[in-house]
Amino acid sequence: MGQLIVLMGPTGAGKSAQGELLAERNGWVHLSSGTLLRLDARAAAQMQDGRLAPAAEVERVVGEALAAVPENQPVVLDGTPRTWSNVHWLEANLPKFHRQLQIVLLIELDIATSVKRLGLRGRADDVPEAVRAKWELFETVTRPVIEHYRNQGLLVSVDGRGDIEEVHREITTALAKAGIL
Repeated sequence: MGQLIVLMGPTGAGKSAQGELLAERNGWVHLSSGTLLRLDARAAAQMQDGRLAPAAEVERVVGEALAAVPENQPVVLDGTPRTWSNVHWLEANLPKFHRQLQIVLLIELDIATSVKRLGLRGRADDVPEAVRAKWELFETVTRPVIEHYRNQGLLVSVDGRGDIEEVHREITTALAKAGIL
């Protein structure tokens, strides 16, 4: 079974940046559901005002990407699962993808830091109104998913307020403690 590492956190936490670093430094594959969805015209149109893409779209796009990765390559997945539908889909399909969920890393961040970071990023879906909408969805929809993984003993939290390298050190420490690195 191939390894699956999931990165979770609110918008602006640096999930994609950390996923890229982990993949680059460890020879893993990074799959960002947000990037995959923004490249998919149907899903991208639905995300412009901060809404989450429909679960079926996320699952389709992520499933295609996971299926394309050889089993012997660990995968870092960020941005999914976010909803109960995503959780059920992922858990049901992990055997099909020959993957085992090893750890869920939650990159904790406050809204002020998120707004500041996203203002620098400059994407169309990073205007303050969209950021607030994403935060509200994170708290109401994704927070219960986080608790699900905490209850399963798979969740590890790291402080996401530092710079990219500081957060990366926290993540690599957590992965080492879990026996993944």
